[in-house]
Amino acid sequence: MMRKIGRFNIQRELGRGAQSVVYLAFDPQLEREVAVKTLHFDEQRKGQSEALLNEARIVSRLRHPGIVPIFEAGEVNADPYLVFEYVPGESLAQLMEREGAIDAGRAAALMVQILAAVGKAHAEGVIHRDLKPSNVLLDEDGTPRVMDFGIARRVTGGKAAGGAFSGTPAYMAPEYILNREVTERGDVFAAGVILIELLTGRRLFVGDDVDQVMQQVAAEPIVLPANAEIDQRLAGIVLRAVERDPALRYSSAAEFQQALETWLDPEEDAATQEARQSTVDFLLRRMRHKSDFPALSESVTAINRIASSESESIGKLSESILKDFSLTNKLLKLVNSVYYRQAGGGNISTVSRAIVVLGFDAVRNIAITVLLFEHLQNKNNAAQLKEEFLRANLAAILARDLAQLMQSRDLEQAYICAIFHNLGRLLAQFYFPEESDEIRRMVARKECTEDAATHRILGITYEILGIGIARSWGFPGLIVDSMRKLGFGPVRKPATQQERLRALAAFSNEICGSIAQASAEERDRDLRRIAARFADALPGAGTRLRETVLRAIEELNDFARIIRINPGQTQFGQQLLRFGDAPTIVPGARSRTLEEGGIAAAVLGNRPTAALQTGNFGPEGSKAADTEAVLSAGIQDISNTLVEDFKLNDVLRIILETMYRAMGFNRVLLCIRDARTNTMQGRFGFGPEVAELAKKFRFPLSFTPDIFHVATSKSADILISDVNDPKIADRIPAWFRESVPAQTFVLLPLTIKQKPVALIYADKTLAGEIVISEKELSLLRTLRNQAVLAIKQGG
Repeated sequence: MMRKIGRFNIQRELGRGAQSVVYLAFDPQLEREVAVKTLHFDEQRKGQSEALLNEARIVSRLRHPGIVPIFEAGEVNADPYLVFEYVPGESLAQLMEREGAIDAGRAAALMVQILAAVGKAHAEGVIHRDLKPSNVLLDEDGTPRVMDFGIARRVTGGKAAGGAFSGTPAYMAPEYILNREVTERGDVFAAGVILIELLTGRRLFVGDDVDQVMQQVAAEPIVLPANAEIDQRLAGIVLRAVERDPALRYSSAAEFQQALETWLDPEEDAATQEARQSTVDFLLRRMRHKSDFPALSESVTAINRIASSESESIGKLSESILKDFSLTNKLLKLVNSVYYRQAGGGNISTVSRAIVVLGFDAVRNIAITVLLFEHLQNKNNAAQLKEEFLRANLAAILARDLAQLMQSRDLEQAYICAIFHNLGRLLAQFYFPEESDEIRRMVARKECTEDAATHRILGITYEILGIGIARSWGFPGLIVDSMRKLGFGPVRKPATQQERLRALAAFSNEICGSIAQASAEERDRDLRRIAARFADALPGAGTRLRETVLRAIEELNDFARIIRINPGQTQFGQQLLRFGDAPTIVPGARSRTLEEGGIAAAVLGNRPTAALQTGNFGPEGSKAADTEAVLSAGIQDISNTLVEDFKLNDVLRIILETMYRAMGFNRVLLCIRDARTNTMQGRFGFGPEVAELAKKFRFPLSFTPDIFHVATSKSADILISDVNDPKIADRIPAWFRESVPAQTFVLLPLTIKQKPVALIYADKTLAGEIVISEKELSLLRTLRNQAVLAIKQGG
């Protein structure tokens, strides 16, 4: 076995096929395990490797939780190789070999997730062409991940090039075998074959050789085994997916997925589904007429899109949040509140540092939560909106705390699934307040259930409305599925991560619903009933439930204080007061008594605010109210980071963000020396179109009669107040004038052993806008020196 492929150190073989071998390898550059697949062609055709590498580059752009990403591609000894994310676990083929036939509900749920991933690829114009059980991995939580788009093809609606087949015969579509036709419906056929095999526990097409298998696929009708216990509706769905005539098949993976989702929810048929979708579309159109809904949608969709990115997620998320200055300040106050401060080990002054310390998911969840509240403020409807929002937040905190008690790793997933569990009710309250009031009146008069009342007034339930909006915002299937209600009676033990999160979201929301609506006498009985209902699904969740809820209430008050809600002035807040009206000792916390003066005063007492107090600065780039405080806090942040295990890029981002926020710069950009070309090249930063600026920002380190050479060669910190000042105008290079629409900028070179290794560039739009005091300059230089230290430590 070879020891190295490219820069990747081979550890062991994971599996092999007729033309490929897959290895577990270690990437020393990024310090992570990866899967490396080498391919060897018996007949080398001209351009074959290059074509495959081109397709790999196309596939590497796919971003979806259900797709195993390609990190890299290359050639070794004239054979191409592909580098994938390493997913520990087993393949669908291994699962089938171990378990045989799989329960129909579980098989359909797995296929829904597979089709969601394949549908995403189709939407990006990529067909898999080799979908089969061994190309679907199950991660440690049992979530399917589709891999090996190595022979994927761009959607052209045409025929496969050349005479040779690509793919696995037992999963090829008939039209491909007969006419080499490559379309999305070929992947639909393969998915149908896999589903039949999951349901029956055996291969659908078998033969003594490849020709025999192909003959079966192309010419013989597909029938389900007589002894297969598959109900008629599911049988009809799967047989349509494997129709020999592609025109009779589902037209897309999304349509096949929708059919399975409808089967999994037996209460609704296709006509109902279509009617509901029409109603969702109608309500979405109405909501778009509200000026703030498109802004909210754009922000949430952007954050979700970033969440699926495999590269520079910290920088992209930080930049997205920093565009909204109110969101930035509230987020930083929240991450410095009691719950998060324990994780942060001190005050956190930048979004980048918050992501490093708390994790990507935690910061994403806080950002979306604050965004939701910021956009859902309506003076005429404020009281009821606060009720719904507080209730959703308490459910989210409770779900995360319960997940932690049960030693689950899905803390942030539990939080966001729970907060969006009742998204439909929350948004309906804001956008359709009169209709929502009428629904509440109908329920209060006990005319019908909430679902029935909502359907009568809006045409759909809150649940379906919320799911429709969540899908339009690009939430992953895991979150969307958690918004579905559970049936009556005991909840079964979850078989997958998806089912566990759905149970946690439902449990925490039912608890909060009981607290909100029940009297004290009814509440205790109701809580016991809910705990018993979820006893099998969430073992241990019902024990010490009161203490867990009280801890969640305490954190809710931190959140409420920061976003300026007084819970004691809401009906839900009064119910929370009554929930905690008896003195309660919480393990690890002080004794407290809740009084009528308001929950925040009672629970928080006189505890000093842990949040960093930062001033606002506007989109034009005016300074924060206390620039020195922000710079000093950033320096402390970086000092904390440098004594931990850190990634160099993360530290450099924190430094840039501190400068960006404190000084109100328009753009801040880090440039790195390219040793090969002896040039300084823009890498990353903050501000509008900074990624485009980075591509253009390149200048030589050899002598040139301009200000950039002076800064780097003399290690001089330079402020140019006006690029058109006659005294300096001829020292501003042409490439800068052509690339950068800024009239004032700062250069802070980073030097090691008297050689420039990097440069921090910051600018503002108008001449004279940058003014730096002696104290501020000293703090900026300290930040620059910390960057030098980080580069030295990081090698």
